[in-house]
Amino acid sequence: MKLTPSLRIFVLLVMLFTGISTILILSMLSVHYFISGMDQILQSTMYAQAQDQQVIDGQPKTSHFFTVASRWQDLPEEIQQNIKSEPSEFNVLYKNIIGGSPITPPVKGFFVIKVLKGNEVRYVSSIFDSKAGTMSPPKGIPFFVVILATAILGIVMFTIVLMLMMRKVARPMKRLRTWAKGLNSQQLAQPIPDFHFSELNTLADIVKTSLGTVQESLDREQQFLGYASHELRTPIAVIRTNTELLQKLISKGGSAEKQAQVLNRIERAGLTMTDLTETLLWLTRREGKSLPLNDVNLGQLIRQLVQELRYLIHGKNIEISIETDDSTHQLPDTLCRIIITNIIRNALQHTIEGSVTIRQSSTLVSIANQCDSYADSFEELGFGLGLELTTRLITQYDWDYQNLDTNRGHKVSIDFSR
Repeated sequence: MKLTPSLRIFVLLVMLFTGISTILILSMLSVHYFISGMDQILQSTMYAQAQDQQVIDGQPKTSHFFTVASRWQDLPEEIQQNIKSEPSEFNVLYKNIIGGSPITPPVKGFFVIKVLKGNEVRYVSSIFDSKAGTMSPPKGIPFFVVILATAILGIVMFTIVLMLMMRKVARPMKRLRTWAKGLNSQQLAQPIPDFHFSELNTLADIVKTSLGTVQESLDREQQFLGYASHELRTPIAVIRTNTELLQKLISKGGSAEKQAQVLNRIERAGLTMTDLTETLLWLTRREGKSLPLNDVNLGQLIRQLVQELRYLIHGKNIEISIETDDSTHQLPDTLCRIIITNIIRNALQHTIEGSVTIRQSSTLVSIANQCDSYADSFEELGFGLGLELTTRLITQYDWDYQNLDTNRGHKVSIDFSR
């Protein structure tokens, strides 16, 4: 099983490493500059001694632990033994420290510098010996101990502050995680809690927006399934009922005219299911997919579809008005047929008594119904699944579309021009 790293632990470790490394580096720099400062002070003091003392060859002078000589061989023998060679550069401190540790002073220290006094060369040396009393340890806590203690204290304080900060950040993050895991359709309608930090509030808003979009999509799909089940239930019931009736007519030797009527009803129900199924299949096409274009006479297509769907007004008092022209346009004929069929079908299906007006001019098609009496399902479904599917198809292929409520009716207009 693959272990997933924790972002909180990762950030904590990175910040600890960075902080501890920074404190240790600064501590080492402090030690370096302390030693360098001591060397600078000693070097300046020895330079001053070289300028103040008057010496000649073979007669070095000693004052305040410093020996000034004009020749290297005139310096104390201990200096010559511990400083391996005569200094070659001027104003550079040469030294040799013996013994000692970060918490204890060195046992001995040998120092020498070569300077110029006018045109004369001077050598200045100094020997510090802790046993002889010429090098006494500093009073109080050793400087290196102070630096080490300061570094440790800095690391501890940095760790405590970092832990408190991570705790302060982790609490609202945990709240955000718990809130996001518990989101449901009811909580999506409620305001977003305050998670203290603007970044977390922004993330919560993104989560809520994304889940809200998913919830809206699910609601639309549930509504779509409700429409589909309602619309498919009717033709399926018609087919089953008339199939049983046809079987009885055949077994009892019913007249050919009655059998033809039953077959006609089965055929119409099959056509309804075919149109609906074809529409659903077209909806599965990828958005923006190019469609084959053919010469389509929209006026002729509309009249043909009205003739095919006239069985929907059987037994109804509906007046159909059609106004078209004979213009031909380059259009995806199958898709246009599906869309116009759905709209005309819904207009005829949901009008019990009234009028249906169909107008076509160039690529603009409008279909309106004026109802004196509504179908039973009108209040629940409006124009039904046909308009739901039509809206999706038209939106998918970027055609201009309007669906307006009128006084006791609907008016739908589509412009098939791109």
